Amino acid sequence: MRKEALLEQWKVLYETATRIKELRPWEKFYDMDLIGLRYGAEEDTIFCSILGRGGTCYGITVYEGYEGLNSFLMIAMQQSMNLSPEYAMSCQKNLTCYWGNREELTDKQRKIIKDLGYSYRGKNQWLYFVSYEPGYWPYQMDAEEVTRMSKYLQYLESALRHYDDIDVKVDFENGNMLLFSADEEKNTSSLEEAPLPFTAFQFRNLIITDEELLADLAEAPKCKAVLEADILVMGAKVTDKKYIRPANPVLALLGDAASGMILHSEMAEPEDDPIAMLAETVIGFIFQYGAPKEIRVSNVIVGAGLEQICDVCGIKLRRIKKLQGLDSFRQSMNRFHQ
Repeated sequence: MRKEALLEQWKVLYETATRIKELRPWEKFYDMDLIGLRYGAEEDTIFCSILGRGGTCYGITVYEGYEGLNSFLMIAMQQSMNLSPEYAMSCQKNLTCYWGNREELTDKQRKIIKDLGYSYRGKNQWLYFVSYEPGYWPYQMDAEEVTRMSKYLQYLESALRHYDDIDVKVDFENGNMLLFSADEEKNTSSLEEAPLPFTAFQFRNLIITDEELLADLAEAPKCKAVLEADILVMGAKVTDKKYIRPANPVLALLGDAASGMILHSEMAEPEDDPIAMLAETVIGFIFQYGAPKEIRVSNVIVGAGLEQICDVCGIKLRRIKKLQGLDSFRQSMNRFHQ
């Protein structure tokens, strides 16, 4: 069950972020220059990206652990992986603070600022916080997230102050980060250049282990169909009591490339894996109509999820820039939501 943060918890977070703003870290770092914070296991390292070097959007995005780093790399490699901005953002997992404009804030965010006694004026001055979770709409942090973010920013503040005091050169462009390590028991810390654990997005291939299912797929008859497969982000804020926060629904789509007809569409719940849902749809098509001659994808993450099925069935998996049939459906959905 969701638990809202107390005003005292928000106070610690706002005070810490306000001190960091005074250090103006965006004058020293670009958004691709990651600052690592490590006070436990290596895989639990916190990765911070400083926003605002271009002077348009000031903030700090915090990615937790290796999963968070992979989320950052999805954004960094979005164009090379041919991901739509909507898809990449819908998969984000991070905690972010922004210094934005008053109209960007919700009523709840403005009330917290008022209750804390802060008064902001002007462009890029209003401090607020957002939590991003895959499958959900960006939302206000809960109590646990506020506490975690306060701790992360306190370590980041220490790292930034150390950075100003010592001469540390970091080759960010070649896969290194600025790493702040702390031993809370010994009350010691260090700041140094260190390699990132990985520098390319880590694909999660969908692996079928059911030998009977694999055998049935291998023996499935063939058909001449050419299909298009994709995940469509609805971009609609859906509030429901069964969700812990507003959802951002996605559709798993399978269409006929020749006619542009949608053969199957299914909406995923926030906790569902839409790639697995799409794979199940493809398997259902194969058992009903036979293995298609070709499946076209534009999203390389979708392609990775269908790779094993295509290999087993002898289906050509073709990656193309645009899916003509599904793009027409996407455009019609966009007009509907306007």
